[in-house]
Amino acid sequence: MDSYSTAIVATIVFTIILLIIYKLIVNPQMVIVASKAKCPDLWAYNEKEKVCEPQYKTSCSSFDPKSPSLHTATAKCTLAHRCGSTWAGYCP
Repeated sequence: MDSYSTAIVATIVFTIILLIIYKLIVNPQMVIVASKAKCPDLWAYNEKEKVCEPQYKTSCSSFDPKSPSLHTATAKCTLAHRCGSTWAGYCP
C-alpha cells in the first residue's frame, strides 16, 4: 500500500469514528427515541387485569388504557394531569 492509499483509509476511518461520536455523544436525541407508554408516569400496567394501576397515593382509580374515551393523546394527557401525573409520549 502506498502512502496515498494509507491516507485515504485513515481519512475514512477517522470520519467514521467522528460520525459515531457525534451520533452517540453530541446528538443523542437522534439515537434515543421516546416511545409512547402504555400507562401514565408512576402507574404500572397490570397484565392480568389489563388495567393501569397507580403506584402512588391518588384519588384516581385503576383504568383500562384501551378505553374508547382514551383514544386521543389529549384525552390521555388530560387524565394523567387530573391524577397528578404525566403520560410519556402523549403530554408535551
